[in-house]
Amino acid sequence: MSMRHLPIYLVLLSMIGLAFGAGYISYPLLHAAPEAAVAPAVPGGEAEMDVYWEIWRLLDRDFYGDKPTAAQRNYAAIRGMVESFNDPYTYFVEPQPRELERDSLAGKFGGIGATIEAGANGYLLHPQAEQPAARAGVQDGDLLLMVDDREITAQMTVDEVVALVRGPVGSPVTLVVRRQDENGATQQLTLQVRRAEIYTPSVEWRMLADAGHESVGYIRLALFTERSPEEMRQAITELAGQGASRYILDLRGNPGGLVNSAVQIADLWLDGGVIYIEQRADGSEQTQQATAGTAAGDVPLAVIVDAGSASASEIVAGAIQDHGRGKLVGEKTFGKGSVQLIHELSDQSSLHVTNAQWLTPNRHPITAYGLQPDVPVEPGADPLPQAIAVVEAAAVAQAGGEPLP
Repeated sequence: MSMRHLPIYLVLLSMIGLAFGAGYISYPLLHAAPEAAVAPAVPGGEAEMDVYWEIWRLLDRDFYGDKPTAAQRNYAAIRGMVESFNDPYTYFVEPQPRELERDSLAGKFGGIGATIEAGANGYLLHPQAEQPAARAGVQDGDLLLMVDDREITAQMTVDEVVALVRGPVGSPVTLVVRRQDENGATQQLTLQVRRAEIYTPSVEWRMLADAGHESVGYIRLALFTERSPEEMRQAITELAGQGASRYILDLRGNPGGLVNSAVQIADLWLDGGVIYIEQRADGSEQTQQATAGTAAGDVPLAVIVDAGSASASEIVAGAIQDHGRGKLVGEKTFGKGSVQLIHELSDQSSLHVTNAQWLTPNRHPITAYGLQPDVPVEPGADPLPQAIAVVEAAAVAQAGGEPLP
């Protein structure tokens, strides 16, 4: 095909209130944690916990007004404890948002195939073509009133609505919606939808033949999920089959994701060498190496970055830059070089704990510094023409022409 464009349904919920049955808030560089050890005794004995329960009882007895549930109090106390470590990347995630986060990083989930948008009068549905919601009769702009026996209220967060809509693959869900026709008349409908496995691809790709560059393959990576390496390899293979002999990898706005995916994707472009160096709290270091050989061969490569390129994006971009594999085009990257372990907790919540920082192959620290582009582009300007110029110049240099600038 001349173009492979896969819609990305991973959105910043806290900013725009939009979700494809799920979303993410932001993604640091993540490792799965080993099985947790038994927690040590509370420092200082039981006295501190005695004060905790004393305050609990006093609030129960004396507070005038609506009281939070026991779960809400406990989670608030946990968040307060975690926040005392003064690290924005060490945080607690409650069960419901953790499920959405897990699904987003997996790149698939059980859902209905519709975007959920927070509108002025409630939550609106936008079904995707050939997905369960569309096949069941959901139409664009339907106002969601109920999911099974749960009323959808204005007080609900988008995460709460999404959690109701999602469920096991193959399970049924009943949606009650209100629909307005072109004359302003409304009707209430009850629709039965059977959930299916919904994929949320993180990679889109196409040839830039429409821009007059028939040999340039363009790949955009939105998030480092479990499926991203497979999708990236497919993109390279398809573009090579269409005649691509130079590539542009676009990491703009990519906030990071899974470290294993970052390593595998860097390995597709590097012919051996160090990908990154991880420094642990105990002073030890671990070096991640690329294997010999690349998926695309030694073809010209440019990587587009901006201030939203963070964490795993900086691992890939930093390794490519330090090895001279390609040039970075765009803006200075975000500068997020810490690594987090995810501890899965007994109630399906999770604890993200910063336990290391990483350096580029040339031992360049990332936190607070970011990566400087080889070819700077002013914020707001389109970096694609500059990226095309970089790979075209590299192709000329490889052919024995003028050296690469």
